[in-house]
Amino acid sequence: MIFTTHDMLLFAMHVLVFPVAKMIGVIVLLEWYVRKQYRYADYVLLAGVNVLIGVIILALYELPMVLYILIIPILISLYYYRIKIIVFALVQALISVPVLISASSGLRASLTLSNMSLLIALLLCTALIINNLRVRGFNLVQDLLAATREMQELQTKNVLMEKMNRIDPATELYNHKSFHEHLNGIFSLDNPAGLDVHLAIIDIDSFKQVNDTFGHSVGDAIIAFVAGQMKAFLESNDFASRYGGEEFAVLTVEKPTDKFYGQLERIRQSIQEKAHPELQGRHISVSIGVQKLLPGMTKEELFNNADAALYTAKKNGKNRTIIAGYPEDAHGVERNF
Repeated sequence: MIFTTHDMLLFAMHVLVFPVAKMIGVIVLLEWYVRKQYRYADYVLLAGVNVLIGVIILALYELPMVLYILIIPILISLYYYRIKIIVFALVQALISVPVLISASSGLRASLTLSNMSLLIALLLCTALIINNLRVRGFNLVQDLLAATREMQELQTKNVLMEKMNRIDPATELYNHKSFHEHLNGIFSLDNPAGLDVHLAIIDIDSFKQVNDTFGHSVGDAIIAFVAGQMKAFLESNDFASRYGGEEFAVLTVEKPTDKFYGQLERIRQSIQEKAHPELQGRHISVSIGVQKLLPGMTKEELFNNADAALYTAKKNGKNRTIIAGYPEDAHGVERNF
């Protein structure tokens, strides 16, 4: 015989056919159990692997060293990273040793006491090594999570610091510094005058009287109210900022003058229509000056012309929008305190 000294038919039946049939049966049962998603599926899978190994050991009983493959379920238990699974794999391997020996006279005859001691020591050492790997892996994951949290916290702080540097806290609009950075960015482009750039300067009328009559806390509330109305009517790509005190600035690109004028008028009208309990039911108003960026115009000229248009609005009665180079508008009336 090529593979064994035993009868070939008996060899094939006891070493190949019967063990393979048993293994197929175990695999089918495991597949059915897992698909049903019963509880303790992890333990059942490890037990099933142990049964498969037991079938192999009993089929190859003439090779006592085959008992050492009982470490395989212990190795697999590392995948779960749970101490209970590792202990379960070790216990079932230790129990399997006397069970397999009692079930196979061939194993009893060929396995010496020293081999038995070595096998048990191997199983115990493997379980200890696997558990150490689990602990080290768990600690590594915790360290990575802690580092990730620290990095996220640092990024959050950086974002908040950046926001504090760019945003006016009282209005949540961009601040004076951000306005000039954005304006410089526009003028750094090729041919910015071809982008339909407009600048509007908005100023609260008679604001000093508000502060003097009702106090700075009421003045702060009025400033926040005006900022809220601006945000309500401006679009996401409009750059609105609190330029300073009661003065605001809005930069737009790729927007026709008439459309921008319509937005500003809706802002102005919404502001003047509101009666404020903190002002004893009185109204406030804003004056607005607008300048479109023309070819060859510098950023200083753009700002100064918008500011001049605002001055014209103030001089002509306040509560109105004036576009530089257009006939003077006459919307609204001044609200005196």
